Amino acid sequence: MVVALSRTELILKLIVEQYLLDGQPVSSKLIAEHQALAVSSATVRNTMVQLEQQGLIRSPHTSAGRIPTTAGIRLFIDKMLQLEPLTDKWQRELTTRLVPQLPVSLLCQQAGQLLANLTGCVAIISAPKAAGREVRQIDLVRLASDRLLLVVIDEDGDILHRVLNCEQSIDTATLSKVLCLLNAALAGDQWQDGIARLGNMLKTETGLTQTLISKVLGQLSLDEFLQHQPLIFGQHQLLLTPDYQTNPALQQVVQMLEQPAGLIQLLQAVTQDDKPKLILGKESGFVELAQLSVIAQSYQLLPHRFIALLGPRRMNYAQLIPLVESCAAQLNLNLNRQN
Repeated sequence: MVVALSRTELILKLIVEQYLLDGQPVSSKLIAEHQALAVSSATVRNTMVQLEQQGLIRSPHTSAGRIPTTAGIRLFIDKMLQLEPLTDKWQRELTTRLVPQLPVSLLCQQAGQLLANLTGCVAIISAPKAAGREVRQIDLVRLASDRLLLVVIDEDGDILHRVLNCEQSIDTATLSKVLCLLNAALAGDQWQDGIARLGNMLKTETGLTQTLISKVLGQLSLDEFLQHQPLIFGQHQLLLTPDYQTNPALQQVVQMLEQPAGLIQLLQAVTQDDKPKLILGKESGFVELAQLSVIAQSYQLLPHRFIALLGPRRMNYAQLIPLVESCAAQLNLNLNRQN
């Protein structure tokens, strides 16, 4: 739906669009030359003064140009932004890379890497696994006399493969005993409960049996930890920006992504429905994100899972919001097919 804009709003719209395009301060002369306007540069300058007084644009330095503030970009997005259809290329990437045959963890990894590659932004995916993860199958496969392959499959079809190296040969009797103990502790039950039971078994077993259970326990505990951590892709995009070394704010963002608990809480809070959410700069409440924007959307409500893009405030919202929406829809479709 096209909303009729006042002249003041139209001038703000043109300023924001030009700024998003090239990131440079916008002059009144450039705006006055736009075919959508039939006013003089003086009229544009007067209007820009009003917009500056309203806190919607500002002068970054002594030049005559102006750039939009966070409030100005917010007004533009809420009232004036016209979203663009997803390009055929991006749609093909989503449908060919995010397929229902993939287990949940790999599906999330594919989505995050794809978003980072397509946009040049940082992609954040909520932890692939919810609480209550169940073990469906566990096995130990002999690779050599002193080496085993641990295979664990959970209820989503995700498979854990880990090679266990031992300091001595593993006889068949010990291997069979350990496998029986693992199945008794884990198969058909909650992953975390199984870890607790294996911990108790360590206290009663001895020798090589104890050693093998300890190695399995370490791998299961590490995987459980990793499966409940958010997935973050594209941090190197920030590291490669020309002003990373001279901009302390960008360095703080990288540090924030290394310990993202606060950011994850924010994203969980704003993605409680199936609508895309846009957080501009200081709206996040984090000083580190003052010059950045976040587009976030849930792709599953139970359990709650979300995706997000973190990038410069001067991002192409008209293209990227539909991309995040489409990615969420594809993930949701695939997860529903799996269920």
